[in-house]
Amino acid sequence: MAVGVYVLIVELLGDAVLKTRGGRVFELQPGIYFYVGSAMGPRGVEARVKRHLSRKNKLFWHIDYLTSHPAARVVGYYVVETEEHLESAVASLLSELFNPVPGFGASDDPSNKTHLFKCEEGVEACLSRLRDALGDLGCKVKFKRIAKLRFDNVSESKS
Repeated sequence: MAVGVYVLIVELLGDAVLKTRGGRVFELQPGIYFYVGSAMGPRGVEARVKRHLSRKNKLFWHIDYLTSHPAARVVGYYVVETEEHLESAVASLLSELFNPVPGFGASDDPSNKTHLFKCEEGVEACLSRLRDALGDLGCKVKFKRIAKLRFDNVSESKS
């Protein structure tokens, strides 16, 4: 099992108001979002992503509230295979490229305000920018598709 950092690609097809167990409220508009997480344990990235995709699990992380919302679906994810703790570095990198959602998923990362970012331009352009940025990390990067994008009837770029 690969360990490392992952970036979930979440398509939100309608408005979502997420209230976490800690009382935080996030109001999200439709669009494409990127969430940065890590899985350094023995079960690896695949098990962590599978957990995020399950709507049966207890809501624990902020991302669980988003992925379990009826208007949200994970369409794919990138895996950055590394034993280095690069989650914070990837979040910092994405904060320079995309619109941050303040306070989302970053409670254990004092150097970043968020781990969730919204694509504010064309989906293909955002996916290309994300792919290029991850490729510049010098690690093995893989894309895993789960579903085709439905947002704005755009075609998905090749990976």
